[in-house]
Amino acid sequence: MDIKRWKVMLAVDDYGSFTRAGEELGYTQSGITQMMKSLEKEVGFSLFVKDNHGMTLTADAKSLIPSIRALLNADEVINQEIASLKGAQVGTIKIGTYLSCSIHWIPKIIREFQHEHPDIHFKIVEGVEGELADWIQERRVDIGFISHQKGHNYQFLPVMDDELFAVIPKNHPFAECDAVPIEAFEGQPFIITEYTPGSDVHRILKQAKVKPDIRYITINEFSIISMVEHELGLSILPGLLLRGQVGNFITRPIKPTVSRQLGLAYASKEELSPASKIFLEYAKDFLLDDE
Repeated sequence: MDIKRWKVMLAVDDYGSFTRAGEELGYTQSGITQMMKSLEKEVGFSLFVKDNHGMTLTADAKSLIPSIRALLNADEVINQEIASLKGAQVGTIKIGTYLSCSIHWIPKIIREFQHEHPDIHFKIVEGVEGELADWIQERRVDIGFISHQKGHNYQFLPVMDDELFAVIPKNHPFAECDAVPIEAFEGQPFIITEYTPGSDVHRILKQAKVKPDIRYITINEFSIISMVEHELGLSILPGLLLRGQVGNFITRPIKPTVSRQLGLAYASKEELSPASKIFLEYAKDFLLDDE
């Protein structure tokens, strides 16, 4: 079985295009096309259909994804274990993370880690709560820097309680408060990146039985800050993300105090590659010492 073709299939699915997948993997568009035709001939059914969004997997192909990811992860583990037996520490670690963690944690950890392990490489992707939990379970990423999410099947190492704050325009009436009561968000124009049962803000507001008027759903937290500065609404953001941020907005504690539990998540320690196991322990110790 040609591992390379399965990697190409996943890349086409990720990028929605033979051309984009080829650019990322170093193949020509015609080379990608030939590999996928060969793979379709081998499996005996179509793998892709073309629609308005580009190339998407057929239903039969989608059913193979969990097994393909398991196969590719196992291949990476084997290659790393062989290298380890030869005395080398090599490989690629796929990390899923929040914007706040990728700004304040990831660069420092990787810089220090690569002093000791220069031949281990990283692929870092950012996402929101629900996405990251799914990526970990589906083995799209090896390790996630995320907040604890109930109802998901992954292992979690807590490292920090991250307080959440009200983010408001400077001239808003709430600016006069030392702390903003959670009930004050009821009916207020609100800006958020995601408002699903898997998000921390949804959990906090639901527990308080508060329903803000969600006016805008943005791409990332920096977009939220900009929209707050332009007086389009209020928001709730984590303290880790707000570190060092200044502008035409103010932050206030929320009353009662609310927080998210940040940590490191992974599907199964037994299935982690040697490089991922080394990094997991290093990142855990680094973050616990850095609190």
